[in-house]
Amino acid sequence: MIEAAASPAFSDRRPTWCGLGLTAVLLGLSFPPFGHPFVAFFALVPAAWAAASSPNFRHWRRAAFLTSWALWFVLLAWLRHVYPPLGWLGWVGLSAYCALYPWVWLLLLRWILPVSTTAAWPARLLALLGLAGAWGLLEWTRMTILTGFGWLPLAASQQGNPVMLGLCAWVGPIGLSMGLVLINLGVASWLIRLRNFRQADLALQPMGSLDWARRLTPELYLGLAVIAAGFYVTLDKAARPVPRQAVRIGAITTHFNPTEKWESDKFARHYAAILEATRRAAAAKPDVVIWPEAALPPLLDDPGYAARLRGATGGPPLVVGVLERRGEGYANSVAVVTTEGAQKPTYAKRRLVPFGEYVPGADWLPLRKVVPIAEDCVAGQTATLLPLTTRGGFTFVAGPLVCYEDVFPELAREHALAGADLLIVVTNDGWYGHEAADAQHTAHSVLLAAATGLPVARSGNEGWSGVITPHGLMLPTGAGAAAVQVAEVRSPRSRPTYWVQHGDWAVGLGGLAFAATYLWRRRRPLDR
Repeated sequence: MIEAAASPAFSDRRPTWCGLGLTAVLLGLSFPPFGHPFVAFFALVPAAWAAASSPNFRHWRRAAFLTSWALWFVLLAWLRHVYPPLGWLGWVGLSAYCALYPWVWLLLLRWILPVSTTAAWPARLLALLGLAGAWGLLEWTRMTILTGFGWLPLAASQQGNPVMLGLCAWVGPIGLSMGLVLINLGVASWLIRLRNFRQADLALQPMGSLDWARRLTPELYLGLAVIAAGFYVTLDKAARPVPRQAVRIGAITTHFNPTEKWESDKFARHYAAILEATRRAAAAKPDVVIWPEAALPPLLDDPGYAARLRGATGGPPLVVGVLERRGEGYANSVAVVTTEGAQKPTYAKRRLVPFGEYVPGADWLPLRKVVPIAEDCVAGQTATLLPLTTRGGFTFVAGPLVCYEDVFPELAREHALAGADLLIVVTNDGWYGHEAADAQHTAHSVLLAAATGLPVARSGNEGWSGVITPHGLMLPTGAGAAAVQVAEVRSPRSRPTYWVQHGDWAVGLGGLAFAATYLWRRRRPLDR
């Protein structure tokens, strides 16, 4: 029986689809809750291996977009739970939009890598730095334009890996993403050169042996240097501990149905549930209690609600997500309530969710007829800090962020520059079902802790609530609706991390490296 041979067209496309498809799968498995941080060290290797063989550019372009879209389609599957059936449209549209960024990078990979593999080692190193810089620029762009959507930078894959997270304090989350790209490309370049040497040896002597030492390449050393830097930073922090003051944080998880929470006839039941969780936390004598974003529907200036909040904790200050009147509208805010009442100032959310808290273009388009938002939220303007005092009389200041805001590291950096000792994230991830969104969202809070060197206290309606250490480690919470953990607050206040002081300087350097790589590639012979 004679087997049918694969068609030439299919044989030509198979390495492209296999390489890009495997990279998409590995990237998906590197992010929480699916996989492991180590997978991100080699997730891009299959795509680089396929690109190095100069596959047909038209086939590559099509496969790169479809595999990128499939990746984001899986990562954002939880969007379908929001305002059904509108969430399904958002799922399709937003995943296609996010796919544009890895697609552009994969096109650059196909354009640059095949030519660089045969160049001298300085050009090869420049190509790797340029490709890593291009990745950083693309992540920064996605985080900035069109209101920004910084969800799941590659650095988010390193949740649970304190060695690599330590680099965030120096280069920021995007800089860590660039470092991971360098590791991937270093490994890929090494494997590609081994393949090339193997083919050359076999052409001369079929039984020729490999000289492994001669096959090691500077690109591999560059990737390994990123890992070495992570170990150095981690060991240096361990050798020079920062004096800290222990603060006991009680983070409450409510588990309310996000739609029912706004129904007035459910208020008594919900208030009783959150009060019971708070009283259980009070048994562990917390210094601060945190309730989630918009924990209950009444406005902060409602006298009855304010009276309930004053006595909710039995003593320690309550940090609570609230709605409050601002001008002619309302703000999604965070307030501190003590036994004396609501304190000033309050913090108003600065980065609002498009089609969730406001409707873009509603003044020109009839979008409110299909999007169930009758009134837009009012955005806050400043990085307002909230003073808090423990049972022992230690006073510190917290920088609050509301839900989606922890996706934007610059907001946390502004709090740190203003003098925050602790970051507080209040959120409501109940809109997204019991799926990957909770774990993905928590990974952003982990990055903020590692980048700012500040502990992060997190309280959500669903998902993980608790304390993240300044090194990016999530403290175990156990089961239940109330977690009381110790946050180590710096005392006296030390200098901010290098990233807090200087911002995304690594992205700027990466941009310069990409510009130099682009100019170098333009001078090379045209590729098919």
